[in-house]
Amino acid sequence: MNKITKSNGNTPRTPEEIENMILEASAHYGGFLEAMGFDYKADPQTIDTPCRVAKAWLKDLIIGSVSDEPKITTFPNEDNYDGLVVQSGIPVVSMCAHHNLAFTGYATVAYLPGENVVGLSKLNRIVEWFSRRPQMQESLTQQIHDYIADKLECDSVAVSIACKHTCCSHRGIKHPSVMSTNKFSGAFMEKDNLIRSEFLHAISKNGEQL
Repeated sequence: MNKITKSNGNTPRTPEEIENMILEASAHYGGFLEAMGFDYKADPQTIDTPCRVAKAWLKDLIIGSVSDEPKITTFPNEDNYDGLVVQSGIPVVSMCAHHNLAFTGYATVAYLPGENVVGLSKLNRIVEWFSRRPQMQESLTQQIHDYIADKLECDSVAVSIACKHTCCSHRGIKHPSVMSTNKFSGAFMEKDNLIRSEFLHAISKNGEQL
């Protein structure tokens, strides 16, 4: 089986491969629990925990690592709309690559359309696909930005993400702080630009939701 060499990479797997991975991962996680001093097989609450954890990883938590990219539907920009397209409040559920602990929050994505516009739900699907992998929030922000710029062939894209990280709140310093990352290109890089101002107003809502 080909291994993913970067934590936030992607190698689509077949359903058969997924099931085999669940079986193998379950055995290893059972060994991990035993190494931590737990006789998980002796407790009816945890006897199936290794399998549950493996399924949660492969079918939910890191599904973006093992699934095909979403189908991106675009439509002709027939009326030559040249204003801001922004989707805010997109849920982000991801995992820190360093500690394999969750970070969650919201993303705001925007672009200035050229010849095409994207189906609105597709922006959510793009965020979801990239989020469901182990990674750093900085890399997630960059990946989403570059993917949208490439798929829509547009020069002006903006992505902002605000998240709480359990690797910060549940261990170490144990502070429930909020991390924000932004990636701008094109018109969004220009100071005193109305488009930039509109986007900055939109992303202010991300922190409020946390």
